[in-house]
Amino acid sequence: MPKVWVDFYFEIISFAFSIFYYIKKRNNLPLYFIPFLFLTVSIEYLGGWYLSQGVRNYWIFNVFTTIEFVFYAFLFYLHFKKKFLKKLVLISMPLFVCTVIFNLGFIQGFNKTFNTYTFLLGSFFIVVFCCLFFYESVLPDKIDQQLAKQPFFWICSGLLIYYLGSVIINALFEYLRNNDLGEEGKRIYGTINHTLNIILYSSFCIAFYLCRDNRKISS
Repeated sequence: MPKVWVDFYFEIISFAFSIFYYIKKRNNLPLYFIPFLFLTVSIEYLGGWYLSQGVRNYWIFNVFTTIEFVFYAFLFYLHFKKKFLKKLVLISMPLFVCTVIFNLGFIQGFNKTFNTYTFLLGSFFIVVFCCLFFYESVLPDKIDQQLAKQPFFWICSGLLIYYLGSVIINALFEYLRNNDLGEEGKRIYGTINHTLNIILYSSFCIAFYLCRDNRKISS
């Protein structure tokens, strides 16, 4: 039985919310969240199981994080209003996927280590998309809308906090490793990472709840 962290339960709760609100008001919550969150929960459990067996699990997360970034980019593509922002997503994601393939094949490998280079690149894209979404949301023709009542506002906020934090803790991990802080360093890294996960999936739950009163997850 793999060790289960608190944030894993938040992932399960988020998955349950997606099913509940999809069944309750089918037209309000897009179906694609359900398979994505099911995949998320499955990957986290499988990765934990591999780790408990002493088997390398890098390949699972290297593949999943690529799917994850493409999925989030797809969300931004749907919610951007301006054509040039949609084009930005369409250009950046193939570039990202090609970089991942090159990194897997020639630099960090498929199962040698976690692919931090492409994770940081993907994080950069998501942070930029989040900032562009907020910029678009405060334009004169949108300024009268209450962002806090819009589901995608919460999803975007969770993503921004999560990926900004992830960039910081990955840089922190390198510092902790280089300074040989051992178990204490791992504990600090793990605590921050689990907290970021809780924030992300809590924001998803809020968004799904707000879908009760909105036609779709949009701004």
